[in-house]
Amino acid sequence: MSKVKIEIDEELDFDIEEGDMLIHIKQNGTIGKICMPEMNHKVQTSKGYEKMLECLEVLKPGTRKQFDKHHESKRKGTMH
Repeated sequence: MSKVKIEIDEELDFDIEEGDMLIHIKQNGTIGKICMPEMNHKVQTSKGYEKMLECLEVLKPGTRKQFDKHHESKRKGTMH
């Protein structure tokens, strides 16, 4: 599991909870990393996941299709 070092300014208030998703946007405007919980049906049908995909689609068009394709292939790979 990767460790995440978060340094928060005292004026900022972050309340990160289970199921939350984070998008790291670098200073140059590119997407750094996407931190999200383990993908399951509950996550994939959540409002948060939908909003994350909307944000990513604005930042990098075509991302939604990539996510859908990636998770569909993983789902098919786990079926017996």
